[in-house]
Amino acid sequence: MRYIKHCIVFLVLIFFVSHAEAQHVYRFSISEAIMYAMENNYDVIYSEKSVEAAKQRVRETTAIGLPQIDGSLDYKDNIARPTSLIPGEFFGKPGEDIEIQFGTKYSMNAGLFASQLLFSGKYIVGLKTAKIFLEKTNIDFFKNKVAVRQQVANAYYNVLSTQEALWVLDTTLRVTRKLAEETRSTYEVGFAEDIDVDQLELLVADLEASRIYFDNQLNITHAFLKFYLGLTEQDSIILTDSLNGLIQEMNQSTLTAEPFDYRQNVDYASLAKQKEVNYMQVKLEKTEYLPTLMANINVQTNAQRNSWDFFDSKGRWYASSVFGVSLQLPIWSSGQRKAKVEQAKIVFDQINIRERQLITSLNLQYQTARNEYLNAYAVYKNKEKARKVAEKIFMKTSVKFGEGMASSLDILNTQTQYLNAERDYINAAAGLLKAGEDLKMLLTKSITP
Repeated sequence: MRYIKHCIVFLVLIFFVSHAEAQHVYRFSISEAIMYAMENNYDVIYSEKSVEAAKQRVRETTAIGLPQIDGSLDYKDNIARPTSLIPGEFFGKPGEDIEIQFGTKYSMNAGLFASQLLFSGKYIVGLKTAKIFLEKTNIDFFKNKVAVRQQVANAYYNVLSTQEALWVLDTTLRVTRKLAEETRSTYEVGFAEDIDVDQLELLVADLEASRIYFDNQLNITHAFLKFYLGLTEQDSIILTDSLNGLIQEMNQSTLTAEPFDYRQNVDYASLAKQKEVNYMQVKLEKTEYLPTLMANINVQTNAQRNSWDFFDSKGRWYASSVFGVSLQLPIWSSGQRKAKVEQAKIVFDQINIRERQLITSLNLQYQTARNEYLNAYAVYKNKEKARKVAEKIFMKTSVKFGEGMASSLDILNTQTQYLNAERDYINAAAGLLKAGEDLKMLLTKSITP
């Protein structure tokens, strides 16, 4: 019996130890969270792989213009050699066909084929296009990192605002519970009405229900933040920044005074590189009119045997070699090449239209984001002031109720007013931070490829 108990205790310990090892606790400021996401976010990792693939594409294209060498080995076993009929006149036997088998039982051929591209307009333009495509991939990688930064920041703000709401509910719940307990005690000795007790207990029940809702919301916001960080569900995170602290760090004058240049915006930089790629595509189609010049050399050696002795040093191998130059001249394609060039030109014209549209859109987005940020800041300052006033009114009313100078209806009204003010303040704070992120994203300068 004691042995069984020891086994159970041992298994329980193993379970808790393995569970503890699987779960990690991370502490993040917002800057630390963003830095962690830059290494572990799924979209960032995927985009980084695209950059690696583009680098390999450049290597692949470069290799086309370098020497190409291929080897070959051909072995044949003539199981049944073909028979030819030779007129007997050649052998002094007129009127009779003579059966003759040519060749040997075994044969082997080994060779090397080397080629070198001497001139190809398609290769020259294709290599430059591949390099431009790599530059665009790097810009898109940076663009994805900027987007992930905004996702992480907004998810961080959602967690903080939910935590703040829970803190307000907990604080209000403690005060209301205390008032409800004191009122019940007063009612039991006959100095309060039952309606006051019922009213306060109803307030407690409503606050408890709200707390359950926000507690679930906190789990959801944590889950989203962990997803953007590339963490697992088993991991835990502790946020070291606060809403007030982040707002204090936000430099309003810097954000609103910084000039906006659409040419430095990452979206425009990505489109501009795509425009270069499309322009090179036009040039690439035009190279179909140019000739292609190649040089090649073919070196071979072969052996023929009636017995399988290819590795006998006394056996003879017969070498041959050929050097050649080939020139391909495009002459007539019945308009196919011209149609391809025209298609590429149309695509290039389309991206010019997209460029003008994006310039107008980016300027509009900046004006909108800047105005929304200024509005969010004004709303935040207003709600911050209203919050303090509502809290002061609620606390004074609570004291007056305890002294019998206010009714339960007064408590209900001031508490509702206070909770609404707190909710508006939290929403305004989170809205201000998110508006700042939107503005910062537009002002983020693209990398120079």
